[in-house]
Amino acid sequence: MFDSRSPVIKIAGYAIVGFFVLIIIISFGMPDFMSRLGMDKSTVAIINGEKIHHLDFLRYRNSVSQRVPDATSKEMQNYILDSMIRYRLQLQKARDIGIRVSDERVKRVIREMPMFRDDSGRFNRNHLNLFLDHHHLSLNDYYVMVREDLVNEELIRLIQSGAGVTREEILVNGAVENSRIQIRYCYAANSDLRKRWAGDIRVTDAEVDAELAANRSEVKDPKTDRQRIKSKLEDRKFEAKKKEIIGAIDRLSLDGGPFEQAVARLGGMVRTSAVFKAGEPVRETGAKGVVIYSLSDSPLFVGDCLSLRSGASSRVVSSFDGLYVFTPLVKDVPMREPAGAQYEATEMRLRNEKTNAVYINMMTAFLEKSKVSKNLNFD
Repeated sequence: MFDSRSPVIKIAGYAIVGFFVLIIIISFGMPDFMSRLGMDKSTVAIINGEKIHHLDFLRYRNSVSQRVPDATSKEMQNYILDSMIRYRLQLQKARDIGIRVSDERVKRVIREMPMFRDDSGRFNRNHLNLFLDHHHLSLNDYYVMVREDLVNEELIRLIQSGAGVTREEILVNGAVENSRIQIRYCYAANSDLRKRWAGDIRVTDAEVDAELAANRSEVKDPKTDRQRIKSKLEDRKFEAKKKEIIGAIDRLSLDGGPFEQAVARLGGMVRTSAVFKAGEPVRETGAKGVVIYSLSDSPLFVGDCLSLRSGASSRVVSSFDGLYVFTPLVKDVPMREPAGAQYEATEMRLRNEKTNAVYINMMTAFLEKSKVSKNLNFD
């Protein structure tokens, strides 16, 4: 995680976990004026009682100024301070769970840094002294910075050690990544169904009269009551008609009936989707195919798509905009073990994802219990 050979990181001692490309957003809410009353200008933040001094902040800001555009702007200085706070919180968490680094290890790491070796590869104390003088650091300050980096590095290594990946996980991941799925689907919009079933859902004056007589609470405004009740009864008939057709197609599906027969009962337009991977949204065909959310977000579709026989009809997916039925056209989900290098790369990626998830959960819980106050003065 931390590159002990990097002078920039060692100067500041506030390296972030670049390995995970991770940004944890710390929300401080409204300024904590009561906690800031006890701060002087030499303190830029207090993290669970631990102070970050202004000199430490300036050192870190100057160390990243070549890599961060406009490092002295208010926005960037706030970002830099948040970066330092995340680092200190991680260090506090590491210490809470008992991670320690010996003096011998700190000395060994410093002695092994290439920038402190001469042409023969041996440690050269003069190189170290020149480095410390150039950056206005004492040897003790530098020891503390290196030790803190090593402590944070051990925290990540501890998480990594528990993030194992099984062969089955790699096989499943490979199957998903290499999968190719395509469906045919039939869509009948509610507006089209209403037109087609106009005769079945028509409401007579007698039906409106009967509804008003049976439900006196519906009588509110004589000018609008009849139209309102008529629309209500039409909606009721429409939903009953949809329920009827859904039941018929679902029974057909459970019997293994063909997709064409379901289409004949439902009507609507038959289309073919774009090819997609398992877990990806279903899209219409074309370079800018629109996502079909009604299918993609349907538990019925997710559960039945791969288990359904090609050519057989699905059950009906009922959505806010209409009714869908589908059948798999292509179902290629290869369950084969990746080759050596690919296997190792997949294993490493899945392991990193697990480590990242554990790290985020752990630090989020710690952040929620932490007390952080900022006092960065831009004057």
